[in-house]
Amino acid sequence: MAGSVALSQALSYARDLKSLYETSRARERELEQTQERLRNAYQQSLQYAIDLRKTYRRLQHAIFQSLLGLANALEAKDPYTRGHSERVGALARQMARAAGIPTATADMIAQAGLLHDLGKIAIPEGVLRKPGSLTDEEWAVMRRHPVVSAQIVAPLEFFAEGAVILRHHHERHDGSGYPDGLRGELIPIGARIVAIADIYDALTSDRPYRTRLSHAEAVRRLDEQAGRTLDPDLTALCIRLTDDAAAERAL
Repeated sequence: MAGSVALSQALSYARDLKSLYETSRARERELEQTQERLRNAYQQSLQYAIDLRKTYRRLQHAIFQSLLGLANALEAKDPYTRGHSERVGALARQMARAAGIPTATADMIAQAGLLHDLGKIAIPEGVLRKPGSLTDEEWAVMRRHPVVSAQIVAPLEFFAEGAVILRHHHERHDGSGYPDGLRGELIPIGARIVAIADIYDALTSDRPYRTRLSHAEAVRRLDEQAGRTLDPDLTALCIRLTDDAAAERAL
């Protein structure tokens, strides 16, 4: 009798173990399925984020190209400034990289160089193309273009730093610039770079009021302003880079 009871208890215990095992396995399978669904959901979310980022970048590119097209259309109306912004952008990128600025920031500075004159779209033709000296009133109108440039791109969150450069690329090292009279290192470095690139290209390009200057004369004028109206270190950097480029062209 005792043996039968023990056997019955053992069998009952075995059945309980089997049931517990099967329940545990079922829960493991449910957990595995849940984990698989989570992995799939994560992969889908990751792909969605990648696609969204690509779409955002394409949108950024499209917006920037539209602005660049507007700037190019403005330059195309004047044979004296055609290609100016592209050259400023290219020199600004060179200067930024040579100054040790990271590539992404150097690219942003170059983009600001491409768009630095965008605000001139708001300047009357009679002022913008005037071959002689501007009156005080005309200068006041002309000096609005950095602010207008910044206002045009201000809604673009991805180009916030570029908007700051556009606003301040006519500030000067000694505080004599505009629109805010910033001086020295209070002027963003990108604006200081674009300012020097802008001046160098303007000096070496034909303008309604004078023919282009030689590289040597442009360098002399830049050097004369280094530490006065222009950042001395960045000016020296620009001179070195353009000297190298001029030497290569002479070969």
